[in-house]
Amino acid sequence: MTLRLVLSRLVVIPVTALALVSHHTFSEDSRLDYIFEVTGFGLLLVAAMGRIWCSAFISGRKNVDLVADGPYSISRNPLYFFSFLGFIGAGLAFESVTLAAALGVVFFITHWPAIRREERKLAELFGEKFEEYRRRVPLFIPNPLLLKMPAAITISPRLFSRTMAESSLVVCIFFVAHSIEWYHNAYPQSVLLLIP
Repeated sequence: MTLRLVLSRLVVIPVTALALVSHHTFSEDSRLDYIFEVTGFGLLLVAAMGRIWCSAFISGRKNVDLVADGPYSISRNPLYFFSFLGFIGAGLAFESVTLAAALGVVFFITHWPAIRREERKLAELFGEKFEEYRRRVPLFIPNPLLLKMPAAITISPRLFSRTMAESSLVVCIFFVAHSIEWYHNAYPQSVLLLIP
């Protein structure tokens, strides 16, 4: 397991603990409650589908070819971008701006150094070809106008299947958040803190 994944999991522990003992400040079934639910679920769904899309293009090709098509034609780091949406979506699934912001900070603390390391590695591996790619394609936030799709791709079924399984867990966060919310509503004494 990489240091990034270990750090992510360690830093997520206090955020999860906060989610377990806190509840949002606005009333249940309010417009804001509904907006956060829908936005959180939508971001988690986009994150899961985006991660699957990225995996289809990179599985079996990473560090062998400079992948610059599909999602990698609109962002140099689309897998990280979709992961970031998942982090924010997880916070909003708990219907909390505070948790969404905390998870966004966790993402950048744990993932940004990895993005920078991978950029240096690709520059070493692919030289001028990567430099041209770097000049043309944004680092993080996708530019859909740059999308280039190949006629066909070859994928590694083993890697792709693993990503499919992992990505399905992303959407499960929504159901975990709502189970905790149900528990808080059924047992209000379990709420130790109200947060926005």
